[in-house]
Amino acid sequence: MKRLTKKYLAPIAALLAGGLIAADAANAQSLGGFPIREPGANAPSSGDGAGQPGKKGPLQIIVDANGRGPYKTISKAIKDVAEGGVVYVMHGVYNESINLEKSVFIQGDRGPGSGVEINAPMNAACLEFSPDEPTAHAVVANVLFASKINSSANACIDVRQGVFTLKESDVLGSGTRPAVKISGGTVMLEKNRISAGSEGVFVEQAHSLSQSFIIDNKILQNKVGVDIAAGSRADVVIAGNEIFDNLDTGVKSSGYGAAKLIGNKIRNNKGSGIILDKYAKLSLVRYNEIVQNSGDGVAIPFGVNGVIEDNDIVGNDGLSIFVRDGLEPKITNNFINNNAGDNCSRRDRRKGKC
Repeated sequence: MKRLTKKYLAPIAALLAGGLIAADAANAQSLGGFPIREPGANAPSSGDGAGQPGKKGPLQIIVDANGRGPYKTISKAIKDVAEGGVVYVMHGVYNESINLEKSVFIQGDRGPGSGVEINAPMNAACLEFSPDEPTAHAVVANVLFASKINSSANACIDVRQGVFTLKESDVLGSGTRPAVKISGGTVMLEKNRISAGSEGVFVEQAHSLSQSFIIDNKILQNKVGVDIAAGSRADVVIAGNEIFDNLDTGVKSSGYGAAKLIGNKIRNNKGSGIILDKYAKLSLVRYNEIVQNSGDGVAIPFGVNGVIEDNDIVGNDGLSIFVRDGLEPKITNNFINNNAGDNCSRRDRRKGKC
């Protein structure tokens, strides 16, 4: 099998996250390489109105569940911190549901220790981002989120609008709902580990100007790795991810927007590696390794526009590329080898012989 040696990732996260942190480094200490101040130090204040609309609070707050400081919960820090401010979270377990309604940077401690773990209460999301202003921008980094098993919450991470970045974090779903659900805004998921959801990432952005960037994550042990729903109209970029060991399909795209799958390793899923379903348009599947999935490498049950090229499609139990009669994408220059279904007649497949 030919090997992919290029990295097809763009520095999108740096563009999305830019301009969020407003920090005065004068007289600063440091935490994990970031300058910090104690809550309220050298920051504009409005007395008891800190954090309320039209008021100002501290630009930086430290949260420590095990410390002696005034902030032991992330939720209180988010309420008090100034718009666009930074909440630094020290190691510990935080049993709460986070509701973000403004621009804020939440940074888990990068130093040695047990890490930052947010455990959602039963039937609650781990984190919901639904700001009043659609231009609000939140960044969350280096945090472990965990839903309760059998929770009826909509998702562990629920993004409804605004600009949202999740990076270098772990998301554990409840098994019955998505680990990450994206229904609006512009969203970047980068370098996360996403598992144990009905879907690892579920995209249903109804607005055609919405976008999602799913970059360099490990997405595993969900039912479906990434699912772009039929009602979604957003453009979705899925690049550089490892999508593996899911109980059904690796990536399923049914949305009206453009789905671009570039440079992913999609392997050992119990269904097909990729399904381009009913409403998928302008699909681009390029430079992926689609290997040892239990279904087809790429399945196209309905007519789809787009391009499938320069992929390694090897060792899948079904066909390398299944296309129902009718409109089909451009298929060119793929390395195809040892897919069981390619050596099986259509009649034998219908009879379940192979």
